[in-house]
Amino acid sequence: MNKKYFLYAIIPAVMLMAVGGAVLADSKINKIDPMANIVNAIAQKFNLNVNDVQAVFDQQRTEMQAQREQNRTQMQEEMNQKFTERINKLVSDGKLTQDQANKIFAKKTELEAQRAGLEGKTKEEIQSIMKASMESLKQWAQDNNIPLGYIQFGGLGMPGKGGMQGHGCPMMGENQPEQAD
Repeated sequence: MNKKYFLYAIIPAVMLMAVGGAVLADSKINKIDPMANIVNAIAQKFNLNVNDVQAVFDQQRTEMQAQREQNRTQMQEEMNQKFTERINKLVSDGKLTQDQANKIFAKKTELEAQRAGLEGKTKEEIQSIMKASMESLKQWAQDNNIPLGYIQFGGLGMPGKGGMQGHGCPMMGENQPEQAD
């Protein structure tokens, strides 16, 4: 008789643990993929195969990521074109020499390569590298008689991204070199 009562007590406990384990596992999966709940809800609502619905979501995510990357690349190309035009105009206006412009273009390439090398580094490492780079950039500009405002080229040397705040940057309204209109 005691075994019978024991089974009545243990079976619900085992069932509760099994259901709780499944809910916990499902919640961990959903934390990894926040769209899983929507995928499951759509599949259930419209009697669709969950894998088919997931495939549509995955395809859309891939297409959106590709579009974002294309937009980012296009924006970068436009920024580079505007920068090149700006420096070339400064040369044609006599505010920079061609040698200075060439040095600016070379420095920009160097800093872009350095920025690419920051991937995977900690925030503290990045801040340390950026600080050292900014000091080096200021010295380089001074050595080459190039106003700091002429070397705003994104990431390093760009206000708002660890760049030229407080260092004679025209975008910050400080020590602005004459700009051609």
